[in-house]
Amino acid sequence: MRNDRNNEPSPDASRLGGSFHGRRNCHCHGGFGLVVENPKLLKLAEELPAVVAAYHAAQNKSEKVARYWRGQVWAPDELTIPGTAQPHDDPSQPGKAEMTVIGGFLWRVGDKFPRRIVVQSWEVRHDLLKAKRLLRKAHKEGRLADCLVLEDEVSRLKKLHHTASEYERKHREVSRDAKADYGKYWPVANDLRDELEKHIAAIMDQSDRTMEGLVIKAQALAEWGRLKKPYNLAFTYGQNWHGQIAASILRHARGEA
Repeated sequence: MRNDRNNEPSPDASRLGGSFHGRRNCHCHGGFGLVVENPKLLKLAEELPAVVAAYHAAQNKSEKVARYWRGQVWAPDELTIPGTAQPHDDPSQPGKAEMTVIGGFLWRVGDKFPRRIVVQSWEVRHDLLKAKRLLRKAHKEGRLADCLVLEDEVSRLKKLHHTASEYERKHREVSRDAKADYGKYWPVANDLRDELEKHIAAIMDQSDRTMEGLVIKAQALAEWGRLKKPYNLAFTYGQNWHGQIAASILRHARGEA
């Protein structure tokens, strides 16, 4: 773009492809006179950095809280075995997948898959009651060798039952506190993510009259692309974004903008 008065580059030209901050109307000369960029598109572009910053601040706080709580409760080794696949890929694995106190699978460093909890207190209690009955019967029948074996088994099961019960109790109690705390942050981040998607959709829906408008749309999509998976899946408002940016590029390439 040129400045008619002194044939120097327009100050606005140096900002194309740069920050959203400080944008002004882009004036372009075509065969039919002056072309001014869509003011609604420019206004949405100026508002976008604040929307982006608000989302990332809330998301970072939510992730920080989640990281803290995820590491609070781990199942003792005697209650678990290594997983052999993703829980949803192979539901036939024994036991159940180990979960964090805020929900979601617990991924331990060094493990390829979430561990499986294969010992639960109710199961151990069932085995313990059975062992006690057999011990009483062995005492009654005077089978001393069986008594010694069963006494060891009862002792082992008592310890295992205590371990499983304590883990389950702690998981329940910490889970209540964790979900209450985490629940203060993730809904805020989720709402701001929706606002960001909606704002970018509003940018994409506006007509772009000059190259600056096309750059605005490209930068808006780039901002969305910086979101982490799966938060960057734009199912609600963004299903047509790729088609919209492609249509804008073709329109400019044909000289129709």
